[in-house]
Amino acid sequence: MVAGIGKADRPLRQRILVEKWLAGWLLWLLHRQDVRPVRVVKGDEIASSGQGFVTFQKSSVLSATPLKVIIIGAGVAGLVAARHLEEAGISPIIIDAEDRVGGRLKTDREQGFLLDRGFQVLLTEYPEVKRYLDLEALAINTYRPGAHVHTRTQHFRFVDPLREPAQVIRSALSPLGVLADKVKLGQLGLRLRAASNEACFEGYESKPTIDYLREIGFTEQIIERFFRPFFGGIFLEQELATPAAMFRYIFKMFGSGSAALPAGGIEAIPRQLAAQLQQSEFRFNQRVRNVNGNQVTLDDGSQLSADGIILACAPDRLVEGLSGQTEGWKSTTNLYYYSSRRLRENRLINLVFDPTSTINTFTVLDEVSPNYRGEKQGGSLISITLKKSLGSDEGIAQVEQDFLRHSRLPSDALTFLRRYNIERALPKISQVAFKQDPSHSRLTESIFLAGDQQLNGSLDAAMRSGRLAALGLLEAAS
Repeated sequence: MVAGIGKADRPLRQRILVEKWLAGWLLWLLHRQDVRPVRVVKGDEIASSGQGFVTFQKSSVLSATPLKVIIIGAGVAGLVAARHLEEAGISPIIIDAEDRVGGRLKTDREQGFLLDRGFQVLLTEYPEVKRYLDLEALAINTYRPGAHVHTRTQHFRFVDPLREPAQVIRSALSPLGVLADKVKLGQLGLRLRAASNEACFEGYESKPTIDYLREIGFTEQIIERFFRPFFGGIFLEQELATPAAMFRYIFKMFGSGSAALPAGGIEAIPRQLAAQLQQSEFRFNQRVRNVNGNQVTLDDGSQLSADGIILACAPDRLVEGLSGQTEGWKSTTNLYYYSSRRLRENRLINLVFDPTSTINTFTVLDEVSPNYRGEKQGGSLISITLKKSLGSDEGIAQVEQDFLRHSRLPSDALTFLRRYNIERALPKISQVAFKQDPSHSRLTESIFLAGDQQLNGSLDAAMRSGRLAALGLLEAAS
């Protein structure tokens, strides 16, 4: 008992002691210099408080300490995943077997020319492109909305009259198809422009594109002269067996936006994404042998552990039990030539409808983006994509003969630059999707999947899958 305070005064004394204790505790907290920020989840936002400031970041995780996360694959899916993890206060380790970022988006230099690994374009209307890329900084140059079609006996041009109304008469009279085909083409374009991105997929996730085109009523003439070479080149398969959802979505993207080339080549896309990262650690030239639980084993036998692992690559090579469960990959062969004679195509892609030709499409790249030519003055840089993959150099002579016939260039004008055989160019997916719940990216307790094989074969899907994998990991950790 304290002198001077009776039993009746004990509640007052206890309250005073509690208040003094709380005041001292709060004063200590206010003056503590090493307070760790505490994240509090509210919907898709995190409130971080520390040092008297409050900031908000996009995320979905509640954690007093940052998670340790490893991302395998420095392509666009892995880079986008890293961006969202950084926004959650995480500093991921990104491992890649190659010497730089990019994944399947790579550009090489050959005699001063920019050579993309495979013919690739950037569709400006992709929602994920708008979300993550600065197109002005990429200094993009665009193709015209149309094509130059080559048959065995003739060649003609067709330009989208909805995009270039001055071409309506010329396009209507072109032998691309009958007049009814062109009316249907315009109607389809208008209908898909008005549709949402999700609506392009709904109900068409597995129906083959060729069946969809015939159901609409397109003739075999326009299917063979336009749809098969054009979309066969995009899908990397001539049967047009790719789900109609992809056709509808890509058709909408072409109709609403442009096909473009970055001034620095297609690899400028992942380079820009990588430049946005501030806290990630890159480890290049490190090949992963396998992933088991929360352990990553490298080819040299060393191991890394993590709270979460994102496989932004082909998972069947790394995770036991997944071998044979994927649908496989589509391959392509792409050849580059320099022509000393200028070839003028008015920034149009060339489609080849000729059963005897090895060529599906060819393009004069420097006509679209002069940077692809480097410092070379005059002539043309030509990209050729074949109908079927070319396994050896034996078929190159036939490709050159076919190209000279289509282009009408003299034989001494061509100089061979490089051939790319790309075995894993696009994933085979019999049932595509526009998006999925982030939780669907979770393979095991600690492994999450990213990459366009999760949704559909496109740059747009690769970016979206990276975000969904990161959000899935963050939600699982909350």
